[in-house]
Amino acid sequence: MATQQKWTGVGVRKTFFDFFEQKGHTVVPSGSVVPHNDPTLLFTNAGMNQFKPIFLGTIASTDDMAKLKRAVDSQKCIRAGGKHNDLDDVGKDSYHHTFFEMLGNWSFGDYFKKEAIEWSWELLTKVYGLDPSRLYVTYFEGSPEMGLEPDLEAKELWKSVGVPEDHILPGNMKDNFWEMGDQGPCGPCSEIHYDKVGGRNAAHLVNEDDPLVVEVWNNVFMQFDRQKDRSLRPLPAKHIDTGMGFERLVSALQDKSSNYATDIFTPLFDKIQEVTGARPYTDKYGKDDTDGVDTAYRVVADHIRLLTFAISDGAVPNSDGRGYVVRRVLRRGVRYARKYFNVEIGSFFSKILPALVAQMGEQFPEIVKKQQDVAELLDEEEVAFARTLDRGEKQFEKYAAKAIDSGRQKLSGSDVWKLYETYGFPEDLTKLMAEERGLAWDEEEISIAKEKAREASKAVKDAVETFAKLNVHQIAELKDKLQLPVPDDEPKFTKGDTTGTVQLIYTGTEFIKSTADLAPNTPFGLLLDRTNFYAEQGGQVADTGRIVIDDVAEFKVLDVQQFGGYIVHNGYLEYGELKAGDKVIAEYDELRRQPIRNNHTGTHILNHSLREVLGDDINQKGSLVDQDKLRFDFSHKTGVTIDELSKIESLSNGYIRQNSQIYSKEVELDKAKQINGVRAVFGETYPNPVRVVSVGIEVDMLLAEPENPEWRKVSVEFCGGTHVDQTGSIKDLVIVEESGIAKGIRRIVAYTGDAAHQVQRDAAEFEKKIAVVDALPFGTEKESLIKSMTVELNNLVISTVSKDDLKKKFGKVVKDVTDEQKKRQKAESKTALDAVSGHFTKDENKDTTYFVGKLPISANAKAVADVMNHYKSKDKTKSVYIFGGSKEEGAVVHGVYVGTDLASKGVTAEKWAAAVTDVVGGKSGGKEPTRQGQGTNADKIEDAVEVARKWLDEKLKL
Repeated sequence: MATQQKWTGVGVRKTFFDFFEQKGHTVVPSGSVVPHNDPTLLFTNAGMNQFKPIFLGTIASTDDMAKLKRAVDSQKCIRAGGKHNDLDDVGKDSYHHTFFEMLGNWSFGDYFKKEAIEWSWELLTKVYGLDPSRLYVTYFEGSPEMGLEPDLEAKELWKSVGVPEDHILPGNMKDNFWEMGDQGPCGPCSEIHYDKVGGRNAAHLVNEDDPLVVEVWNNVFMQFDRQKDRSLRPLPAKHIDTGMGFERLVSALQDKSSNYATDIFTPLFDKIQEVTGARPYTDKYGKDDTDGVDTAYRVVADHIRLLTFAISDGAVPNSDGRGYVVRRVLRRGVRYARKYFNVEIGSFFSKILPALVAQMGEQFPEIVKKQQDVAELLDEEEVAFARTLDRGEKQFEKYAAKAIDSGRQKLSGSDVWKLYETYGFPEDLTKLMAEERGLAWDEEEISIAKEKAREASKAVKDAVETFAKLNVHQIAELKDKLQLPVPDDEPKFTKGDTTGTVQLIYTGTEFIKSTADLAPNTPFGLLLDRTNFYAEQGGQVADTGRIVIDDVAEFKVLDVQQFGGYIVHNGYLEYGELKAGDKVIAEYDELRRQPIRNNHTGTHILNHSLREVLGDDINQKGSLVDQDKLRFDFSHKTGVTIDELSKIESLSNGYIRQNSQIYSKEVELDKAKQINGVRAVFGETYPNPVRVVSVGIEVDMLLAEPENPEWRKVSVEFCGGTHVDQTGSIKDLVIVEESGIAKGIRRIVAYTGDAAHQVQRDAAEFEKKIAVVDALPFGTEKESLIKSMTVELNNLVISTVSKDDLKKKFGKVVKDVTDEQKKRQKAESKTALDAVSGHFTKDENKDTTYFVGKLPISANAKAVADVMNHYKSKDKTKSVYIFGGSKEEGAVVHGVYVGTDLASKGVTAEKWAAAVTDVVGGKSGGKEPTRQGQGTNADKIEDAVEVARKWLDEKLKL
């Protein structure tokens, strides 16, 4: 038995690669764990995902992988969410992970069962030195109802390498027949299981979910193609697809009963202990883990792996799809860290991150490159969740106590949903907490609560645009009659929740003091004495969020407006009742505001760069800053050139990468105007004092020497919006549009942060497509791809500079194809004309005035037209009915010119073509004496030629 000292995790992976390289395999890098081009998958969940196009036969002939016959790799995989979800099991047992590596060797129409089985046994027993008596193998037992025989070939091959018969076990369709999907490649498989105990016959424990008898490797013999009717057809080429769990293999080689006790996880555990000061990890499970700390170690270590690899490959935390999976995993991990390690939340996972990067960065360099971005995103998400974690846990305890006191021992569905809606607790986190307290839940109740919330939201969706505004009389009523002071909104410039007091409720027509008499889902406005919500102004959109009294009332804020200094939070009551004097928590949506901050500071930097590149005549004429983009309108007489846009983008990103601090201060308006280079919107009326925002230089320094020429190089503006703390948070600024909106007014639209990264990925993906189509040989596949890619490129939202570059590269490919088309067109036209002319020049045809036949050309309508036009203009007596195309090409074209000789005998192009169209399908058109068409029945070309001849013969007999 190999020992831990001999086999490190790194050594195990390298040995796997080396072994199969010696067997003629090519080492292939892992595919992205985020399958950007496969909408059927949330995440890459198996080693075969990146080779799917090879198995399906859809891979382009010029793709590098199309040349592969044998491959070996270690694929990054995630199973959390969707059909394959191990999230609920992580931490509870010794072998489940949401992120794991899948070692695999592959044969694409090359070797098959014999080699796969022999090499599997050789590697495990001879190279790695695993005890053969601990290994058990399975083979497919057959399925009479599916018409499938037992895979006795695999059984005999296992016997031939020395596996005793009582270690060779039959398996059913579920365990030993692998399918890619409802249709497509599939085949029997043969698993290898390892007994971690040894010294016994563990055959009866195979595939029984025993943590000490685990599957380590699966050899799939891909030999069938599943049809739509569920029948199976043999594949033209047989493939091998194997997958071995890296973590499980290392566990076996290091003689550990648990994957988590190996050196794959110990560096992470050491870092967690260093960061938290917790007791050491002891690899205890279930009741043996009395304080839950070992479970927390496993959860945090597992989750940092998923989070790092998912985010590095582009799965940004959000509220939808794979982004929501990432957010759920992070919040689950954060709660474990807080509960069991008693740590402050806000930068916990980012402190563990360096240990993972040090451990796995050499094999997966993408996590080294993206380390800073990952850390920033983790911190942003933690900060946002930390705001409600305390309150949510307290609220959960109230709900739990209520469930226990009622005797139900079950959380209500509405309570589970409230914990998500109000405190950001994903359902699976609430369920986990319920399990800890021995409480159940009802899935149907949760679904009903979701639906009610959806219907309520739908009922007021249209009201966002039609919330009533305060008019001049109502503002005067608030100020003079009710003597209501304007609220303190200074907290909007800081992060975090704010407590305030309800002043009044505005129904749209009157001010009231209680919501008690309002009908459910009635839109109304809420006035507070203090708020952290940003009211729409200065081009920046309003915040959304909620105003709550925990477990008493929740008001959803959909829009915020300011009227004469009074701030109205518009929305509807989710539940409960609010009245004047109530103490409430104002909670804006931090995860929505963060990209707004990015975009607003990005707007300032863009404004500065525009002036630097285009000159002092640049003045702001309007702007929009929301969570998706920034839009900036400015005065400029001509369009901005690509070179200028490139300089503007480059200058902006240089400023961002300086990671300059953002400073702001209220300043007397006259003093603020004296700062050299300060930017303001022409014609805008600014308050006194005015808020000055400076990127990189303290405002007091600017005021100390207001005329200093150096300030001209700094972004300084009058602004009341929200901004990032440092420019590095913006990550990147990408200009995606530049256009004119009025005479002398231009508009730029740009993305920052994660949105900028996404369009950069989209540009890179399209560039790869250009390379693929460029390498294709000339033909219908290439022409078809060029047509679809032309539309795709025009609709692609990417950097304007990148788009220009891609258009040039793609334009060259299009020109090469067009030139080749013209060249072949000319050659085919000559071939067609030579074929018809040759017919008329033969001695036996010298008195013939017509030709009917198929030409040696493709379905080339231009070549057919050229022949027709030749006789129409140069030899009008002769007639032609000619065909092009083939059954193989799947297309047919035909054309007729009726010369003066046949026309004098009553032949018309319209009637002649009608007879042919009945055979080849499609339509024909044109004016006498010509007719041309494209048929749909390419397999009927010869029949159509014969019909054309017979029709003419019949006509001439009359």
